[in-house]
Parts: sequence; C-alpha cells; structure tokens
Amino acid sequence: MEYSIKKLADLAGVSVRTLHYYDEIGLLKPQSYGINGYRKYGEKELLLLQQILFFRELDFSLGKIKEVINPPDFDVLQALETHRRLLTGKINRLNNLIGTIDRTILNLKGELKMKEEEYYQGFSRERQEKYEKEIREKYGNTAIDESKRRMKGWTKEDYRKVQAEGDQIFTAIRDSMNKGISSPEVQSQIQALQRWLNRFYTCNHEMLLGLGHMYNEHPDFVKMWKTKYHEKMPEFLLQAIEYYCTINNSQTL
Repeated sequence: MEYSIKKLADLAGVSVRTLHYYDEIGLLKPQSYGINGYRKYGEKELLLLQQILFFRELDFSLGKIKEVINPPDFDVLQALETHRRLLTGKINRLNNLIGTIDRTILNLKGELKMKEEEYYQGFSRERQEKYEKEIREKYGNTAIDESKRRMKGWTKEDYRKVQAEGDQIFTAIRDSMNKGISSPEVQSQIQALQRWLNRFYTCNHEMLLGLGHMYNEHPDFVKMWKTKYHEKMPEFLLQAIEYYCTINNSQTL
C-alpha cells in the first residue's frame, strides 16, 4: 500500500513540514517521487517513521536516530525490544516522580513529614547535561562555550531580565499568530528573537533554523510551547523562522 505525505503525516500525528525536513536531512526518504514531485511512502517507511517517533520519545537527537536506523542491517524487531526496555525504565522513573508529587502534597497539607532529600527523588540530574550534549552534537562546542562565557558574570537579576525579555518576544509572537507567519509583526519578533539569542551566542540563520526545528520536534519544547503559549505555537514558530531565514540573506545581525 502507498501513502501520500499528507496521509502518513495524519496517521503518525506529525506535520507534513516535519516529513519534508526528514527527507531533506536523509532521515526518512520516500519510497518514490511522482512525476509531479509528490512523495509516496510504503510499509517500510511506515515502520521507519514509527521507529523515529519511538526514538524521539526516548529523547534521541535526530542525528543519533539517523546513525541507528540508516545501516542496512538495522533490525526492527530488536529495536522494538530495546524500545520496550527503555520505555519501561521511563515509566518507572515517571512513577517515581508521581510518588514525589503525592508525598509533597501530603507534606504541604501537614499529613506527612518529608526529609529534605525526598523533595528531589526521581529527578534526573542528567537532563540538563543531555540538552547540552544534544546542542554540542548539532552545533559543536562553540555555541555552548560562548554562552557559558557570556553568562559567567550574570547576576540573578540579569537572568530574570533576560528571561522576561524572551517571554515578551514569544508572547508577542503568540498574540500575532492570527496575522500569519509573513506578517511584519511576526517577522519583527523573529528578528527580535535572533537578537535575543545573540545575547547568549552568535546565532546565524543556520543555527536559528536548527533551533526552529528543535522547538517543533523536541518533546520538552513542544510541551512547553503548547502549555505556556498556544497549541499551534511549535509549528508556527518553525514556519515563521523558516520564512525569516528565506527572505534574509545575511547570516548574522
């Protein structure tokens, strides 16, 4: 059976633009291209996309997923067994966090006395290191090291002001979503976003576009955008950034 890109996107719950991007980076190629250029996918691609989504659920970077699934000897059954084992571990960690939440609620109600160390039971100390590793894998060490260097002398008030500035930009983008990605209002805020990112490191258009894809694909970012700003914020951000990068030839501001 053949699937159009729209059909596959609907089945998997991803955007057509995401499948376009997976094709561009060689992560998920269509089975064939029609005379009109339309992409066609088969059962093999259906299973590969499932694998990609499993790996994304487990917080693998796109680069790492490509390394794993591209070899001709990739074993889907073995991969599924690995997914089951890793997801079971994730369930156990989440259950541990839920237990911490329940105990904290009882503690705040005065029904239970918690020890200090119990407040942090279940939290992964490796999560921030994982994010840093992901950025290093994608962009190298320069952005991380430059960001650490620039932020070294910041005070708590400096952090608060920068965070507030970022929130103001994203709120303005959300409030202008009805005007479309190409509107002057939205594009002005994307420019402000790039300038804001330049406070941390030199953010050229290639890096900005990469961040746009991360905003739309990384489960933690997607959850944050949808919860704090708007259900369609992740995809809108990516599209607005893509438009901005297309119409601006300069690599840095």
